Amino acid sequence: MKHPLGRRRKLRPFESLSRKKRGNSVVRLRQRILQNKNIYGGMFTSHLVLNEPGRPPLYNQWFDFFFLGQDKFTIWNAFIFTAQAAFWDEVKDLASERARKMLSSEEREKEFKFEMEPAEFDAWGKPLTYSMIFRDYTYPQFNGMTYRDYCRQLEREIIISEPPAIHESFKLDHGYEYGIGLRIVVDAEEITQSVIEQAILRFKELGETDWQAATPVPRERLPLKTEHDSLAEVEPWSPGLPVRE
Repeated sequence: MKHPLGRRRKLRPFESLSRKKRGNSVVRLRQRILQNKNIYGGMFTSHLVLNEPGRPPLYNQWFDFFFLGQDKFTIWNAFIFTAQAAFWDEVKDLASERARKMLSSEEREKEFKFEMEPAEFDAWGKPLTYSMIFRDYTYPQFNGMTYRDYCRQLEREIIISEPPAIHESFKLDHGYEYGIGLRIVVDAEEITQSVIEQAILRFKELGETDWQAATPVPRERLPLKTEHDSLAEVEPWSPGLPVRE
């Protein structure tokens, strides 16, 4: 799953820093976790809102957080999401890959061209901000549909006819600038404080290493509708956590 926030830069890996620098970072994070104990419970901390009153479960499918490792020099920079969210992402990737292969190189260049235009100007007419330009092109091989709409149609077909298998897992990424990256997939209805705490304990019991469950999440635990269609059935939600699109 691609991280929905832009904060996760990959520059100099945290593990390449001296033990002193890593140890100092651990001390600072421990203090931050203690300061936020009344918010997150004392096992982890985050820059996001958790357990927001009134927030529908469908908007609680992922969370970003930090916690301490077993030794005095490890920070885990974790991204946890539900099996449902992982399923949707896998379906999207499959649909996108198939649709892209149906486009010519010229069509792909046109479809995925990155364009920006000025959105706000200062008193002297100098651009202050920019916004992306979205163009909808239709294609005969997509039965006259746009790339986006055809992908959504493929997603619906994939979910019904060939749903991908999803496993609970822990996957490490040693390239993060702050801490060691950790991607977590859990079989849960939504991400809550309790779910995060259980995942942390399980990760430590396994020895803080890569792991994947031997059996996939049962099909009946996974969606029968696409993420786009599911979100269309609930009230829009804006406070707190950002929402994937």
